[in-house]
Amino acid sequence: MSYLKINSMMRSFYMLMTAAAVLAAGCHSQKPIVVQGNSGNNALSGAEILSVRLGSTSVRNTADSVGVSFTVSNNTDSPVRFCKWETPFEPRLGKYFEVSDDKGNEAAFKGAMARRVMPPPAEAYIVVAAHDSVNTSVNLAKNYSIQTGKYTVKYVGGGVSGLRSGNTISVSVAGTN
Repeated sequence: MSYLKINSMMRSFYMLMTAAAVLAAGCHSQKPIVVQGNSGNNALSGAEILSVRLGSTSVRNTADSVGVSFTVSNNTDSPVRFCKWETPFEPRLGKYFEVSDDKGNEAAFKGAMARRVMPPPAEAYIVVAAHDSVNTSVNLAKNYSIQTGKYTVKYVGGGVSGLRSGNTISVSVAGTN
């Protein structure tokens, strides 16, 4: 075989392998929420199973303390599990909120980001019982640069957790006196 023919075959092989890797990575990053039922594990979409609800936990927020509650509810007849990565159930690790002031400027994220080994291990999952919910609270000021003013907060983690964004809340941050 000639050098040109071998070179052309190798180039085709590398292009095929690159395309396969991109396709595999795209499929791998979409983690379904898993229903634990009688017939084994059945993957269903998060929008059909679990819902996310944000709330404010503080009457008076300051630049050092902006309390937000995060509730995941299961409205089905079966227990459901989700990955806690990219959620407040793993606090101070990852950017899973969109925090914007009343002018639309996004608050700077100052928290830690994590690299993960896939797939998530069993201990990375939280089970939500049928017709039940799990709840946690987080202080946004620990991960975002917050000043006096009004902010909108939205959960945007999704990705690995499989949870949908849910509602958006407004919080007012008072100056310290």
